[in-house]
Amino acid sequence: MTGVPQIDHLTLLEEATRRFASLVREASGDEPVPACDPWVVRDLVEHLGTVHRWAASIVLSGQRLVEPEPLVVGDPADWYAGTATALLAALRAVDPAEPVPNFSRIDETAAFWPRRQLLETTVHVVDLLQALGRDESQWAVPAELAADGIDEVLRIFFPRMTAGGARPHVRSRIRLVAADLDRSWVVAPAEEEAGSPVQLDATADADAVVSGTASDLYLALWHRVPRERLQFDGDDGIALLDGPTTP
Repeated sequence: MTGVPQIDHLTLLEEATRRFASLVREASGDEPVPACDPWVVRDLVEHLGTVHRWAASIVLSGQRLVEPEPLVVGDPADWYAGTATALLAALRAVDPAEPVPNFSRIDETAAFWPRRQLLETTVHVVDLLQALGRDESQWAVPAELAADGIDEVLRIFFPRMTAGGARPHVRSRIRLVAADLDRSWVVAPAEEEAGSPVQLDATADADAVVSGTASDLYLALWHRVPRERLQFDGDDGIALLDGPTTP
């Protein structure tokens, strides 16, 4: 997209994993994670570290692999930091253009994985902040990164949700507006009855509008902030945000 700043996913991923590891060291491990009930922080750490190891294995092997069961050895914070280090090393070892599979079967190059792991970690940093009772001002995702995440939800996760039987509630053309970036996305129902919602050109007409900061839009799509933080023009936007949680 012309005029949209390029994001250095790998550098931001390193920063995000460091922040996550630092927050883990402040936790007891038993704090409930509100958006991931019934998980506690210990479960969240195991999940993210395991996802990092899985992603690193796929990138290095070039094979489509099943996500493994968590295997935590020693202190969870140290274990997580080690998995993050291994992930970053794997991502740096492979040319971004090299063919590497992923679960979406879209954009199947190594470049898919730094972005996916960055956005995964970003959402789980918010989970950890919420579990630790931190002020909402600390939850905000940088606007350009949040916009990148919105694009990923629409292009990667809406089809995945549909394939898994949790099709997003897109009943008409809905425009998502990131007011702080003056940028928008339009999503529409699938042409076929059982298909996934489709993303249209941003200039397309829409029947409903959901607007807010890029961060609030992104986190609301992941059900990490309440939809009351957004503004709605039309009930179909409300239905989208009240629908299945982005996995």
